[in-house]
Amino acid sequence: MIIENEATKLEDGTNHPAHKIEIYCPNCGRDVDETELAALKCNDCGADLSTPKQSVGIVVTTKAIGTKIWGQ
Repeated sequence: MIIENEATKLEDGTNHPAHKIEIYCPNCGRDVDETELAALKCNDCGADLSTPKQSVGIVVTTKAIGTKIWGQ
């Protein structure tokens, strides 16, 4: 299962970067879906999914500090 989240800006000005979460079975490493997570059981190997394996990828971008260019 892959969950993709867009970048957001909170009311206090905090930026949350875009990120992607991939959820896998801790036993066989296969990608799991929502029904498997709801049942807490892997359909491929029957392992418990109460603590699934997760991989998180964060999108990093640059942000301007101000309008001046350093050194000028």
